[in-house]
Amino acid sequence: MKILICLDYSSFTEKILAVTKELVTQFKSTGITVLHIVDETLFFSTTGFEVQLGEILNGESKEIKGLCEKYLGEGVKFVEEYGIPKLVADDMLAEIDHDLLLVGSHGRHGLAGRIMGGFAEHILSITKKPVIFIP
Repeated sequence: MKILICLDYSSFTEKILAVTKELVTQFKSTGITVLHIVDETLFFSTTGFEVQLGEILNGESKEIKGLCEKYLGEGVKFVEEYGIPKLVADDMLAEIDHDLLLVGSHGRHGLAGRIMGGFAEHILSITKKPVIFIP
């Protein structure tokens, strides 16, 4: 089984990885790819702090990769992409071979995605594969 995890850096990151670790122990053969999309729209709202923001986002990406290796082992494939998350996700879901998709139901977006995050809702509307949402 090939599992694709869409992951951002939020308070739910470690929970998603812990649940994934529990799930993969149930499968005999699992290939895991983690997709992290750096949201380039964050750069449009800043004025003069682009370098600092880039450093913060790079740090978060390294932190996510480290957490992935901690929870899922050195064999996890980590894919980092830049762009508008919903648009990049459309392309990457078509490109990355997977049988199951894991997505956190909440991310870093406040009130707009309280019930189910806007990204998670978008994924549900476009995917043709089974999805597990981790609250």
